[in-house]
Amino acid sequence: MAYNRLFAFIALPFGVLFAGCGMFGKAQRQVLPVPPYSPMPGALSDSYLHSPSGDIVAHYPKGWLHVDIHTIPLDNVEEVYTNHARSVALVLSEIPSTAEFRRNVERDGMVALADQSFASKSATAPGKLAITRPTDLYTENGKVLASYEYAELGPDSTQLVHNRVILFTTGAKFYELNMVELASPKRPSETIQNFRLLESVSASLEGVAEIRPDTTGL
Repeated sequence: MAYNRLFAFIALPFGVLFAGCGMFGKAQRQVLPVPPYSPMPGALSDSYLHSPSGDIVAHYPKGWLHVDIHTIPLDNVEEVYTNHARSVALVLSEIPSTAEFRRNVERDGMVALADQSFASKSATAPGKLAITRPTDLYTENGKVLASYEYAELGPDSTQLVHNRVILFTTGAKFYELNMVELASPKRPSETIQNFRLLESVSASLEGVAEIRPDTTGL
């Protein structure tokens, strides 16, 4: 059942740390002046999704349904929304902050969030995930965000579904917004539309920390 795939993805623990130079490399530190995808005008609801503490709020896609996850053990997952077809989901998760992770962030800036995020996912599904677009750093509404894309691989290494992750910080906490495909799209253009929809959500974010002059650190 496609809807059950939602919980297979969002239950991935985010506690595995990745030290070292970073799988995405420091060469990816160039900051783009615009997002990799353009937002979709008029795509968002007037209502908000928010973190439990209220430090992060954003508009979610128009017509999407809120998934009640309070009775489901999902580590670090804070909010989940899905479309009516249950073919794609928007997931807000907190990235746990440890002393080692903060040292990585101090050293590598926003790239460290992407390293941590994908390392956590791939550690629970070794050999089943592949990066399809490495880390982009970009500015949006005076904030710096990071993003990357990954695919779930089938038994013959075919790419089944494609997901995009946007990472950001409030200064005190670290978060990711994940657009997860719960079923293979009928057309490749659907994936691009999903990524543009995610960009619309991220453009509405409130509570993200302002960038520093060097744009790579926090």
